[in-house]
Amino acid sequence: MCLRKNQRPFCILLALVTIIWGLTEIIYGSFLLAEEGINNWLLAAVVAWTPILIASIFLILGALKKIPRFLLVWIIVSLVCGIALIIIKTGLLIYLHECQVINDIVTAISNIIFLLLVYVWAFYPYAYMRDMKEQLLE
Repeated sequence: MCLRKNQRPFCILLALVTIIWGLTEIIYGSFLLAEEGINNWLLAAVVAWTPILIASIFLILGALKKIPRFLLVWIIVSLVCGIALIIIKTGLLIYLHECQVINDIVTAISNIIFLLLVYVWAFYPYAYMRDMKEQLLE
């Protein structure tokens, strides 16, 4: 793999980007909850980001200390909560329908980008975990 020697820093960078993105989503979702009132879709989105933020700490620790179980925790949490967030974001797209079509198009494109992010969340830590296990077997 071309990223074999750079997987550890990439996992740490991935966790930091996730923390920044997650905090931004939680703050914006909380703002919308305060502004528009209680909305089950927004509340679910804010709640779904919480385990991802906690698991990103496990990703950083797993990458720094080379602990495969911490990477596995990240992979499972990111896939489960990531798929839940994709469903929630689709529900938000339907529920918070704007009058302008351009807003819906931008939201749909951001959902597609988020889908790719969920794939990256699982792929690179799994590849790093697999390489760590191969090194232990050698």
